[in-house]
Amino acid sequence: MSYLLDSSALLAFYFGESGGHRVQEILSDEKTIVYLSVLSMAEFWSRLRAIGSTSLFDDEWQQISEMMTGIVPISSEIVYRSLDLRAAATARLPQIDALIAATAAVQNATLVHRDPHFQSLPEHLLQQETLPEKD
Repeated sequence: MSYLLDSSALLAFYFGESGGHRVQEILSDEKTIVYLSVLSMAEFWSRLRAIGSTSLFDDEWQQISEMMTGIVPISSEIVYRSLDLRAAATARLPQIDALIAATAAVQNATLVHRDPHFQSLPEHLLQQETLPEKD
């Protein structure tokens, strides 16, 4: 099975928030392929900045990266897929989230997230697993 963690899933895991235990289960399964979008790097830094801990970023990102099968860069194929997803969404889908979702789709991976706006995407376009919302 292949998964791509949305930034919200990564942050749930890192900060021990709701749904973090499920991400731990995914990461613990040696048969599972787990990706992150390179865009999650910026969102992770932003969250550390919000709590005044950007000095931890380099070391923490290195550790996170080592837990993943791969960090996926943004390609033209992903950008085009993100535009298709935004066009098909039944509610507002921010572009960064569309790019992350498109990365999962291109990788043929299940997107793991806790963002309600991903639910506006048709099931046939994106495999999803929704984590519990943040407490």
